[in-house]
Amino acid sequence: MSRQTVLDVAEAESGTCENPPNSNKTKYGTWYGLNGVPWCAIFVSWVFDKAGHPLGHIDTARGFQYCPSAFNYWKVHNCLTEAPQPADIVIFDWNGDGICDHTGIFVKWIDSGKTFQCWEGNTALNNDSNGGSVMLRTRHAANVKAFVNPGVFSNDLFQPRAPGMVLKRGSKGADVVRLQKLLYDLDYTITVDGDFGYKTERTVKEFQSKKGLAITGTVTAILIGVLEAELVRPKTVNKRIINGAFLRKGDCGPAVVALQRALNKHGAHPMLSEDGVFDTETNQALKNFQKKSKILADGIAGPQTWGAIGVKVV
Repeated sequence: MSRQTVLDVAEAESGTCENPPNSNKTKYGTWYGLNGVPWCAIFVSWVFDKAGHPLGHIDTARGFQYCPSAFNYWKVHNCLTEAPQPADIVIFDWNGDGICDHTGIFVKWIDSGKTFQCWEGNTALNNDSNGGSVMLRTRHAANVKAFVNPGVFSNDLFQPRAPGMVLKRGSKGADVVRLQKLLYDLDYTITVDGDFGYKTERTVKEFQSKKGLAITGTVTAILIGVLEAELVRPKTVNKRIINGAFLRKGDCGPAVVALQRALNKHGAHPMLSEDGVFDTETNQALKNFQKKSKILADGIAGPQTWGAIGVKVV
């Protein structure tokens, strides 16, 4: 058995849907002994079992059914990695809020360190976490809470992630999104893209200098706590962005997902990844829509654009 066996088993399930629709009932749930519930994690457990690499007792003897508990289990067992290999497990955090929302099986990088392919259960193009189908999805590193080597492959080269949360230049994923959103909400000029590059490092140093902290450019859980404490002050809240009335490049969250879905329905080409990250592709698709609709093509989704695209903003 091998990592490729895991990918082959997952691929053989492509297109499998819950039956009846919208019931969460699948053969995976029957095997697990818990049917009619969200099943992305159960699907991953089933695939590893059928490939001859059972995950062991996490939530139950069959594997795991809850993404947050599995993340905590693998974190304690030092299974998190920043260098995923094919057939490693991916835990997603869609909104950069620290909550584990979904899971799948890593296939390969498409755009070095930015986008990748992932086999997932209970997904769909219009419903990432409860879509009812097995699909090969393209995902953005900004939505990753953690990559996991589950420790079930023999003779495996494994590079565990350093213990504790330390973010620095080169880090990617949902934890970086969370950091960038905190800095953005504190009125720092920063792009929320899940990529800890030079500009993010410079902004972190700026914050550390302003607060009289050691100017390291690295972020620990303690520094995150300092940032969160700063946000207690009401004047730092940007209501215009939080309520979704205005979105621009660098924003992140459910309102961006709604925008991307609407743009896809209106013929965005190429189709956008509905990942909640307002990236360059989303910006260009928005400008194209605005030109087509004879709206000022500024790449900002404001009230006029929302009205033309047919999405009600609350």
